[in-house]
Amino acid sequence: MSSGNRRIIALAVWGDLIAPVFDSARTVLIADIEDGEISSSRTENLGPELPYSRASRLSEWGVEVVICGAISTDFARMLEMSGIEVTGFVSGNAHQVLEAYLRRMPISHTFGMPGCKGRGRRRRFRGGRASRP
Repeated sequence: MSSGNRRIIALAVWGDLIAPVFDSARTVLIADIEDGEISSSRTENLGPELPYSRASRLSEWGVEVVICGAISTDFARMLEMSGIEVTGFVSGNAHQVLEAYLRRMPISHTFGMPGCKGRGRRRRFRGGRASRP
């Protein structure tokens, strides 16, 4: 997990773009960030896993943040229960989104899915219902 200024993030991708729906995305771009710079990156196959299996796999890879397109409540809940922060409802070029993340730009406003701007920043789940901080 995170040590000092190190963070591992995953972006659900479809080619060079953020995948439109996390639930059906098969590939993630994993970026290891140290001191605000990408120290390494790779793509990994998620496959057609169920929410718990995907959350477990991402957790095993040390992922702390997932940036994705639309995401169902079940998937978001499983990720957050695994200690993974979710920034959803994002669209656009994955590398541009990653650069914006590194520069601490407001991703959900800059790259928000049409009709979803402002929805994406960390969703919290309590008692089976989604709420925002």
